[in-house]
Amino acid sequence: MMAANSISSIEAVQNSAMGAVILWSFGRGYQEEVLGQLPLFHLSFLVLPIVLHRPTLDLVSGTNVSSGLGKFIEKFDRHREDLMAVHTRTLAMRRLSLQAISMGVTTGLLSIIYNEARLRANEAKIRRPTERIRPYTAAAEKLGRWMARVPPATTFSLLRVSP
Repeated sequence: MMAANSISSIEAVQNSAMGAVILWSFGRGYQEEVLGQLPLFHLSFLVLPIVLHRPTLDLVSGTNVSSGLGKFIEKFDRHREDLMAVHTRTLAMRRLSLQAISMGVTTGLLSIIYNEARLRANEAKIRRPTERIRPYTAAAEKLGRWMARVPPATTFSLLRVSP
């Protein structure tokens, strides 16, 4: 039996504070790939379901930044059920994504540009991520770069997610 103040290993990873840092990393990657442009707000809902799922995290981590989203999708040939599950995980993790966005805005990591429905990763100095968290932030940054290279509709189509 767990003590009242202890948390599960899932809760240790799937929490709004870590989600905010992951989304901030995604935004930074996007903004560095296409200077002067910000990701559409709804793209942020794809990040946590991909990054917080070990098989897809491993696929992102094992794909070069220069390869892009298309190459990442090709790697799903061996894991087709994981690609089909991205949509389901996106729906299941909506609340966590919203909580992470809220935490990011509250802490100043993120801003929402309401009239354009965009998310901005603000200039912020955060502590260097621990070795345990680094794979998640690195994968999110890579996703940001990949998604910046293609129209949002193409991203949703490739990932088989309905916006």
